[in-house]
Amino acid sequence: MSPDPWQPLAEAYAANRTGYSGELYDTIAAFGLRRGVSILDLGCGTGIAAMPFASNGFPVTGVDPSEAMLAKARAAIPHAEFVQASAESLPFTGERFDVVISAQAFHWFDRLKAFGEIERVLRPGGIVAIWWKQLMTQDPVSEITCETFRSLGVEPPANGLSGGFREFYGAAGLVDQTLRVLPWRSAMPLEQYVGEERSRRSTRDALGENSERYFAELERRLHERFGAGNPALPLAYLQYLYLAKKR
Repeated sequence: MSPDPWQPLAEAYAANRTGYSGELYDTIAAFGLRRGVSILDLGCGTGIAAMPFASNGFPVTGVDPSEAMLAKARAAIPHAEFVQASAESLPFTGERFDVVISAQAFHWFDRLKAFGEIERVLRPGGIVAIWWKQLMTQDPVSEITCETFRSLGVEPPANGLSGGFREFYGAAGLVDQTLRVLPWRSAMPLEQYVGEERSRRSTRDALGENSERYFAELERRLHERFGAGNPALPLAYLQYLYLAKKR
């Protein structure tokens, strides 16, 4: 069995990653979400995106290829089901779920195969909700983060949305495809933000042996801008929410 590339990141991921705005979940609900429907979370990681559904009584099943991430998810949401599997080869019978979600993960999948599996396991009329969030380009924390990458001679990793999302609009079994862009202002302690950066596989892949140098330099620059101690960093996000229904 090949090593789990997410295993070294699971602790930082569980400790530092944050969720999404209430408006995002309200938008999914307004798209036709019914009380008590079954939800499948693809690339569930530590269970961050599924938590609000599970907390509100929805039956949740999470799928992720990383057992280390699933262990954190099981600890966070003990009443949900978590299965080690890939989005491209789901171990479920056809038309098993009412809703399929995927947050901050779909760029890791083979998109065509993943959509084939979504259409297979989703019941007719079921909802698909796929989303990412990213800091706005002119957000000061985002600017410092990008400047720190470039100070080490490396371009910041491309966002998960890079290259568009043609497969979503081209999925034959989906209708009513729509994109909602939802701004969200939040805040995060400086130490948590650096911890979140430590949890990013794309960051470590881009920087390699310079990763620790980057984290130290990022922390130094953030302190220089926002002050000593553990100040709250103002964060301005855009959340890209893709919604559709199965025919």
